[in-house]
Amino acid sequence: MARQYNKGKRYRDRLAGYTEEEYDKKLKESTTLYVGGLSKFTSDSQIHELFSSVGPVSRVIMGINQSNRTSCGFCFVVYSNRQAAEAAMLCLSHSKLDGEDLSMDWDIGFAEGRQFGRIKKQARKKPTEDKPD
Repeated sequence: MARQYNKGKRYRDRLAGYTEEEYDKKLKESTTLYVGGLSKFTSDSQIHELFSSVGPVSRVIMGINQSNRTSCGFCFVVYSNRQAAEAAMLCLSHSKLDGEDLSMDWDIGFAEGRQFGRIKKQARKKPTEDKPD
């Protein structure tokens, strides 16, 4: 049996705008997986090949840095049906790809803009003026 959704222990996208109940319902019905721990060299075709081994994949969306368009080390894998996504969670959750351990979790579903990593920008420091001694 596939890993069941475990309320309270999982990542919650607070920017999605759903109530906790709506979010939980979306997770329970989702066909989308979040996959982390990817090498910056892993391609979408490698992801598609691996995840297609357990069921029909509709789409792979690679996580990218919005500024320089480089890999952020994660992706979303969208399956054609829930059963295939559950099979992936069961069979691929401890897989390695390009020498990296994959981490997987259920996702509420891809929406445009979520492919960009959410790295917090460091606050800019104001240049200090030279003070006379």
